[in-house]
Order: sequence, then structure tokens, then C-alpha cells
Amino acid sequence: MRLSPASPILSALTSIAFFGLMALPGAIAAEKPSVPSTATTSYLVTNDDLAGQLPSSGTFFAIGTSGALSNPNRVNLGGSGSGGGYFAANRVSMLSNTTTPCAYISLGGSNEVSAVDINTQQDIGNFPAGSGDSGHDNGVGLANNGSYLYANFTSSQTLATYAIGSGCVLQFLSDITPIGLHAGNLKGMALHGNLMVATFGDGSIGSFNISAGVPVSNNDLQNATGYTTSRFPQGVDITQDGHYAIFGDQSTTDTIEVSDISSGKLTKTVLYDFSTAGNSSSVLLSPDGTLIYTANTSTGTVSAAFFNGSTGKVTAGCTSKQLKGFANNWNFLSSPVAELPSGTGSVLYLPEFGASSGIAVVNVTSSGGKCTLTEAAKSPVVDPDSTSLLSIGVYPPRSF
Repeated sequence: MRLSPASPILSALTSIAFFGLMALPGAIAAEKPSVPSTATTSYLVTNDDLAGQLPSSGTFFAIGTSGALSNPNRVNLGGSGSGGGYFAANRVSMLSNTTTPCAYISLGGSNEVSAVDINTQQDIGNFPAGSGDSGHDNGVGLANNGSYLYANFTSSQTLATYAIGSGCVLQFLSDITPIGLHAGNLKGMALHGNLMVATFGDGSIGSFNISAGVPVSNNDLQNATGYTTSRFPQGVDITQDGHYAIFGDQSTTDTIEVSDISSGKLTKTVLYDFSTAGNSSSVLLSPDGTLIYTANTSTGTVSAAFFNGSTGKVTAGCTSKQLKGFANNWNFLSSPVAELPSGTGSVLYLPEFGASSGIAVVNVTSSGGKCTLTEAAKSPVVDPDSTSLLSIGVYPPRSF
């Protein structure tokens, strides 16, 4: 699913970004925190994705007790964002590094990737890809494996490869143009070892060998099982052992598909359909691999399904109540991230896209085959610097 720049909702939000950015209802005071000299603190990082002539930014929130977010620090990134786009195109990619941990934040409007030093919360610089690479319509999705960063330029339908150097610096290598079976362009991507798994939003999925950096097709492009019933994979995640790829579908129900990738290629997906909680296009596997979280974009809820890492089987779990402010303060729910890099993740954070963009904070419990997803009392936390929030990241990130 995408937000078209020509849509009335997005046009209205872009106008708000231009003329009323700092007048968000209930916005947190933008007082600058003292920045630590080392990344011993946990952070949530946003891509504020501001479109037009305004310089875009990333906002760092300190993560405190019980997952509370506080002390937002705006980092000016210089370039401009796209102001919306594909939900599955994650615009923040975190690199855990013992010397210089990095936050990579895409700038779809200026066709660049910004690198931020997490220790100092300083912008290292903005890095363009090829001269024809463009993400101004629907953003630039990112993923990294520690050695290479991959940038999905959605407007030009190109996938760029950068080599990651010391100090977060990026070097553009080359790009390719991956296309789905039904002419769809790349939406979501996930990495594991030498494998990249991609979705194309048209019902097809495919994988690439990234052992040499630049992706090379594994020639396994195929329709997902849900294609015949208008269920189209958008988001994707991969299990820690690399055995399964998990897809979240754009559909009228909460639909998950699973492919066995232990051979190094995709196999036919198994489809699991759970509820009327619509459009599960954003998906996240918990750090312990026991829960699959989906953001139900069109209904303002979040769901969790139980996952068996040995068999690949998915069983019904739980769905939250509708999150506060849905359809009033914000319109769409996007890609979830977890507070902790272990267990169930403890707390889920989800971007809320709308005139009052913010971050939903959802507490997770799981025991004895039952789970609950409960919005925290002080949720949502307003992002004072965005009306176009679709992507966030957490440091330290999950290890896979």
C-alpha cells in the first residue's frame, strides 16, 4: 500500500508540514537534551520525512524505564524527504558498530541517504546514489547487513548498493532495476547472510544473492499464494536462523505468508488468514522468534500471531484495541519496531502518519499460548518534527 503525493490526505499533510510544523497538538517541547559521548543509552530514531523546501530531520528519543520515550533531539539532515509513500519501505536502518554506531535515514525528496553518528547525534553527511536514482514520490527504503547498505529508490524503481566505510561513510557502487512478475516495483526487503528477500506489491516475491555486495537474482521470482485472492505481500522479515521468510500482506484481513528459504531460495508460501483486522502490510518478528507482529494499517490496530520456528507454522494470537487518535489525529499505522533486542521485545513502537504524527507505545505480554497487546497510558508520543511519520528505528537493534 502506498500514499500517493496526489492524494487529498497527503496533500493536506504536506501543507501542514510547510505551514504548521511546530504547531502540532500536544507536541513535546523541543528542548535539546545533552548528548552522550557514547551510545550507552537506548534510542528510538525517526525519519521525519519532511517534503518540499524544508530541510528534513531525524529525531532521537531516549528510551527509559518501561519503554517510555523522552527528551526528543532533532538532527537536521539538510536534504528533503518525500512526505509519504510505501509503508513497507523502511526509511531508517540502524548499524550496530563498536566504534561508530550509525543511523541511516533516507531523504526521498533529495534522493540521498543521510548518515548520523549515534554517539554524538551528528549528521555525518548525505550520500547520493546514481544520477537516475529517485525516491521523491514514495520514499527510499533501506536495509543493511553491516557491510553494505541497500537503498530502494521507489520513483526510479532502482535498487542501489552502497559500501559501508568507517565513520558511517557510504560509497555508492551501482544499482539494478528489479521488477515483479506483474510490473510491480520493489516495496519491502529483508537481509540474512548472503540472501535478500524482496516484495513487489503486485503479488510476487523474489530473492537475490548479495555475497558480492550488488544483488544478483536467484531466478526464483514467483507469485505468492495470496496473489489469487488479492492478498499481496508488502512487508517481509527473516528468521534468525535464515530458515523462513515471513510476509505481511496488503489485504482486507490480517494475512501472513511464510516461505521456507533454507535452500537459499524462496519456495511456495503458506498462507495464514486470521481476522478482519485489515491490511497487514507491515510485519516484524519478535527477537525470540515466537511472535509475528503486524500493523493493521487501515484499522488502527496491531496484531500478534504465534510462530513456530521449527515448523514455520503460524497460529492465532491477539489484536489490540484501536489505538488512540485513529482517524482523528492520524490516519495510517506503519512498520513496528521493538524496544528490546531480546524476548518478545517487551514494548512495540509504531509510527502514526497524520496531521499529528506520533509514536504508539504498545505493551506486549505472552505466556502459555496467550498474548495481549495494550496501548500504554502515555501513548502516543508526539513527534514534534513530523507530519509524515512512516519509519522509525531502535538502537541497539535486534541482532538479525
